[in-house]
Amino acid sequence: MGLRTMAKSLFLGLFLVFVSTTAQAQMLGDVVDSFTDLGAEARYEAGKRAQLIHKSETLSTTFTGVVVEIGTLDPDPKASFRFLIDGQWSDWKEAHLNRSATGGTIVAGYRQDEPIPATQFEFMIDVNSEHLTVVRNGGVFNNAFDEDRKPVGDLQPVFGSQTGLIIPPHLITRAQWNAKPFRLGSPSPLANGSYNFMTMHHAAGYSAETEAQGKAQMLAMQDLHQNARGWSDIGYQFAIDRGGRLYQGRPFMDNSTSLSQVPVLALGAHVGGGNTGNIGIVIMGCYHPPEGSNCVQQITPAAYETYKTLFAFLSERYGVAPTLIRGHRDFGTTACPGDNNYVLLPQLRLQVAELLTTGNEPLGVAEMTASASSNGKVDLVWNLSSDFGIDSLHVEKITSLGTTTLVADAFSSVSFSDNSVLGESSVTYLLIAIGANGRQQELARIELEIADPSSYLLTSAFPNPATNSARFRYFLSVEGIVTVSLYDALGRRVQEWETGFQTEDQWYSQTADVSDLASGTYFFRIQVSGFSDIAFDKTHPLVVSH
Repeated sequence: MGLRTMAKSLFLGLFLVFVSTTAQAQMLGDVVDSFTDLGAEARYEAGKRAQLIHKSETLSTTFTGVVVEIGTLDPDPKASFRFLIDGQWSDWKEAHLNRSATGGTIVAGYRQDEPIPATQFEFMIDVNSEHLTVVRNGGVFNNAFDEDRKPVGDLQPVFGSQTGLIIPPHLITRAQWNAKPFRLGSPSPLANGSYNFMTMHHAAGYSAETEAQGKAQMLAMQDLHQNARGWSDIGYQFAIDRGGRLYQGRPFMDNSTSLSQVPVLALGAHVGGGNTGNIGIVIMGCYHPPEGSNCVQQITPAAYETYKTLFAFLSERYGVAPTLIRGHRDFGTTACPGDNNYVLLPQLRLQVAELLTTGNEPLGVAEMTASASSNGKVDLVWNLSSDFGIDSLHVEKITSLGTTTLVADAFSSVSFSDNSVLGESSVTYLLIAIGANGRQQELARIELEIADPSSYLLTSAFPNPATNSARFRYFLSVEGIVTVSLYDALGRRVQEWETGFQTEDQWYSQTADVSDLASGTYFFRIQVSGFSDIAFDKTHPLVVSH
């Protein structure tokens, strides 16, 4: 089959410029020893298939594997590598493909146990020519220096203390996220040796918000580390998602199923040359703004709280001082754990040290239940069965908009109906206790999936009272022309928006600028005009307070 050379189009060139500002280097940051220039692209097309070929720069380092990051919309690409050995190109070798859980990004890898005696490699990806595809960057690694596979010396397990002040976070075990078995024999113990650290990482390309996403992305990371990089298992001892859920990474040496059992930890593969005695904890997401728009995330309060509590637990039970909390970049040339996280490490060390003084023993024992109705309303009920020193109690809600306090004084009530969840796919409720010393503790947590309504709906305004602007959402069960109006207490219309024709079975949002309005009570009204008359007419109050 004849192949013809085709120059890249201007559109593809622009797309290449765009994707070069994403989290590309971050995806490979934890799995390569060094990055390599992939040079100019050669593109060949035949029918509906296209082949993109990149040739690396001349390599002077010893390596046993190579990885390349690709951005593509093709659901089923094919990739392979070949190597220049003694002036001759080898046969093409099929690459293992690992797809980022956030979509659109694939890492292609090839490895072998023995060094590859090559001075150069070529990478080829075969895709449907209709799909935009770019090869972003690549690097090489050498498993000869992988302490995961070849630990140095006679490592003795570290046994933690069975008593202490710090209660650890709940752990989602390997069995619960369906981890693949450990490869290459049995885990080696984490030992106190020349290193004795707790290290923060981030996992660019994996940004789970829910438990289901977290479990899927743990599997994706494990596949990247085992089958593209060649490690025995996922490199980190622990992982945290953006909802604050904690996942077991490496197997425990003693088959423990919770942190409260103070398990014997296994050696990881997260800091090249510094894994002995080093506990690695990764947070899902990309937190390094210089890498572009995909790396601007901030650590969530829930994830930060889990990090702090876990570091305190590990510090107390395994004897690692809070001053020895590090970021991955402290051990080598990498941006990990990202600028947005690295800047938090000084305060994190101080807060962990404080927590080791105050402890996090239960402030109380409580239960909370929640039920969602078909119209999007959520009914909450809570019960405080034990109080060991609670100064105040409140209910928080976490949505895509952030964290909101729903009930400021949960001591004086035992239930609440939340009418402001409409348009959210999921919502999480927390019952938070605050002690006399200001220490906060989560007593109960509920995560709910919110189904779309079956009829017209208009949400309450958020925030309410509003200072500068208020946002509200509405759902159309039938298409129509939508008009939104804002009235004062005398019934005078002060603002109006006509959105025009809108389709059914969708959520829409509207933001009202109230900065120029006098303080007081207003009403916003939505009207949906059908083919013959008004199909929906609803009014909600809005308080403006300056």
